[in-house]
Amino acid sequence: MPRVILALLDHPGSANGLLAAARRLATLAGGARINVLAARVPPASTIMSTEEVLTRDKETRLRAAEATRIAALKAIFESWTATYGAADWRDIEAVPHDLIVEWGRQADMIVVERPGQHRHATAPGALPAALFETDRPVVAVPIHPEPGFGRHIAIAWRDDPHATRAVLSALRFVSQAASVHLLAGVRPGAPEPRIPEILTEHGIAAELQTIPLGKDPFGLALLARAHAIGADMLVMGAYAHSPWRQMVLGGTTRSIIAHADIPVLMRH
Repeated sequence: MPRVILALLDHPGSANGLLAAARRLATLAGGARINVLAARVPPASTIMSTEEVLTRDKETRLRAAEATRIAALKAIFESWTATYGAADWRDIEAVPHDLIVEWGRQADMIVVERPGQHRHATAPGALPAALFETDRPVVAVPIHPEPGFGRHIAIAWRDDPHATRAVLSALRFVSQAASVHLLAGVRPGAPEPRIPEILTEHGIAAELQTIPLGKDPFGLALLARAHAIGADMLVMGAYAHSPWRQMVLGGTTRSIIAHADIPVLMRH
């Protein structure tokens, strides 16, 4: 059965990069079907309970803006498929969170744009919904991902289930990489970690590098080391520190997402 990659289009300025990333991931996976989804945001969902009622005039303006955005996304999609091959398009009017959860659970992997690159209502909530409510690996991509990413992979390692699940989700990519670096944070005086069995059992040779844990944000130190070793993709567990359905990204996860300029594969 072919694998399915769900690409969530949000802003026209990021669409080409996100589609290119989805195609690259399909290649790394040895072939996959790409489903492209764009959420038409219902006007009523943009009105806070403390705000004014949704007037007909305002609803008309909001629908017109969404129609313009979706038309621009579809034009980019059609141009892209004419060059790079078939993919399936869907644009559906629904609350983005609910749509992402529904469609994400039917996919093997979800590709989203890195939040904060554009101002639009869909992007900020797409990543938490995909990460915490679909039980699928999620790849967050910058506006202009390197075309051949996945050759040099950095793994942010800690010995816990989230990191293990992320590595399991990326095994096919990691096994094909020219180089794999295991980046582990270590507190002063703590023993140096070992290469995890999940890699050795799959015959993957990884170079271990430790990063001292201190007062500075670990996410920034992790990104700096990833750049220093020439990594073009990062694999990591995703962490949260609030109750279910109100999950907030943990500090390192949030820092990586805010600043990463390489694709990041995450799994909660």
